[in-house]
Amino acid sequence: MDGMRLRLVLIAVVVPLLVIAGAIAGGRWAGSTVSADARSALTSALDTLPADTQVAGFTDWSRIRTVLGVGSTTAADRAALTDDASLRDLSTRSVLGQYTEQLHDAYGWSPADLEWEVYGQAGDGSVMVARLDGSISFGSVRSHLKELGYSRNGDVWTIDKDSPAVRSEFASTLAAVTLVAGQRLIVAADRPAYATAVLKTIHRGAPSLLSVRSAADVAGSLGGADTALLQTGGFACQSTSLRDAGADVRAQARAAIDRSGALAKPTFAGRALDAGSKRSETMRFALAFRSPTAAANQIEVRRALATGPFIGRSGRVEESLVLRSAAVRGSTAVLRFRHDPDSTAYMTGDGPLLFAACPL
Repeated sequence: MDGMRLRLVLIAVVVPLLVIAGAIAGGRWAGSTVSADARSALTSALDTLPADTQVAGFTDWSRIRTVLGVGSTTAADRAALTDDASLRDLSTRSVLGQYTEQLHDAYGWSPADLEWEVYGQAGDGSVMVARLDGSISFGSVRSHLKELGYSRNGDVWTIDKDSPAVRSEFASTLAAVTLVAGQRLIVAADRPAYATAVLKTIHRGAPSLLSVRSAADVAGSLGGADTALLQTGGFACQSTSLRDAGADVRAQARAAIDRSGALAKPTFAGRALDAGSKRSETMRFALAFRSPTAAANQIEVRRALATGPFIGRSGRVEESLVLRSAAVRGSTAVLRFRHDPDSTAYMTGDGPLLFAACPL
């Protein structure tokens, strides 16, 4: 009897210790796929994307519903979420946001039921990963896929892109679906092979985007955002470029750079929108460079370009973006602005922005 008591005591002590150790190791529970992740939603989302992702768009649907004061259970809630998020530039980076009601009807879930969504584009494929909140069961998700005509091969559900049962937008975005129920993830890729590759990343069989130091640094500077866009240096340079502007604008830009100092190309860049209120929002721009010295130099250059005439756009920068801080975090330069929500929208990632641009 005493021996049995001793064994029970040992089990009671050892098992919790093993569970705690498993939780600490990599932030995951050993022996399962259930996450014990206390990181920001942005960081968790980016950790599902492959390391060679070139562009990533993130939407924190849970925060957005709170900011907008909308629910998630009625058609009126879903309509308000669709319209208000679009008007506030909060769903611009989402591939699902404009189809909330249609997704609800066809798939049984929508942005109204998501914690977050991330869309990644790489050279060999694109993927949408979304984390469902607790309101939808994965049994329901599977039933809707079957009803729509999806067929399952291993972990991947696929449907013909020409299927009349599915809207063309969904047949493209949700062409190959995998479900990671333990982490409440829906993974939808443009083709089955890429869905499998992303699944490998999620299960830690391949490195994620956060294994890229510059991407992780940018993500760390944008944590807590309602919506964010991250790009490799090359894509960031394209999206902020003034090369398509007229000769007069390019001359104006060169003169400004001569006064402020030379621009350097970032290794990775990002921008984020935090919707604080209907009158004032926060925009952050983060640019990672090759060293802290380069970042320190660039923050001064870009601070000087963040006020005055909005080169490549009309008016002055301050009419839309009021610089609140400019700081360096390691090798990353971060600019924080107060943004007028009734002015220019920036989350498309398109349009000249000299303070976030590359050498002309």
